Amino acid sequence: MMREALEAEQRLEVVDDVGDGGDVTPLIAPMNVDLVLLDRDLSGGSAYDLCAKLRAAYRHLGLVMTGNTPAIADLRQAMQNGADDFVPKPFDGVSLVQSVNSTLRKVEQRRQQMAASEAGLGPVPSRCIAVYSPQGGVGKSMLAANLAVVLARESGRPTVLVDLNLQFGDIDLMLNITPERTIAAVIQRMNQLDAELMESFLTEHEASGLKVLPAPARPEYADTITVFVVEKVLQVLRERYTYVIIDTPSFLQDTTLSALDHCDQILMLTALDLLALHNTKTALAMMEKLHYGTDKVRLVLNRSNADVGITADDVVQTLEYDISAFIPSDGRVAV
Repeated sequence: MMREALEAEQRLEVVDDVGDGGDVTPLIAPMNVDLVLLDRDLSGGSAYDLCAKLRAAYRHLGLVMTGNTPAIADLRQAMQNGADDFVPKPFDGVSLVQSVNSTLRKVEQRRQQMAASEAGLGPVPSRCIAVYSPQGGVGKSMLAANLAVVLARESGRPTVLVDLNLQFGDIDLMLNITPERTIAAVIQRMNQLDAELMESFLTEHEASGLKVLPAPARPEYADTITVFVVEKVLQVLRERYTYVIIDTPSFLQDTTLSALDHCDQILMLTALDLLALHNTKTALAMMEKLHYGTDKVRLVLNRSNADVGITADDVVQTLEYDISAFIPSDGRVAV
């Protein structure tokens, strides 16, 4: 049924059908494959591991996974390993074709971006984006991680995520990476720090190609990270990376303010919660005093579809600030 549905589409060509995961990779380059459909129960090893390897080796490639009655954990694992979509079984031909066509549009965008990058056309200046919220528990780190992964995966440009939650950062856990070094290790090499040396402190998220500079492994190391360290690290990262994403703590300490000053844009995250709105209003007032304009500070409403008796209009009226983006509650879209 799957093959028949795909071959019925004139613009699609099914080049092969294999039953063992080990037979997939050798076909990609010779056949100029644009998209691979991976069954979760594929023989010859883990389909998730194969997905991650294909994503790391072929940045343009479209990857759609399928499987019977997937749980949220299955969807999350698929996305973590680089899949573009997950089509549950049993599926109808229409759903499958829609997923494939949507993924192929992403493939075309990736090919164009990669070609432009390789040809040296349209150089993109480095952009530094901080994700901040004065209220804990509203999804700030989750937004920072997802934003960084999407930029790395979809843009094809060098992207790095910096965890400035210096005492209790958990970006490494969120992305399921095991860093050998953290930002605390940079201190010993500050005098020699350059773009090449900085690479040795970064950990790669293999599914997306994102580089991560994790927070210190122990809370007591946070005091060793000074404003000078933060400024130097961000300066060096911008020499090599098109996108520098910063996950900041809610507490506005001097290192956080330094990062916010350095950034081109601040995504201020809030939620439909009275305490969160109160703290957000205070933070917006403070940023106005710092002369951060509305072009720099963008308000993002998380869990915007939550039914809690407060609406988005109430948020705008209370904060006297326009909302730039709405993020609904949907665990399936999170990394």
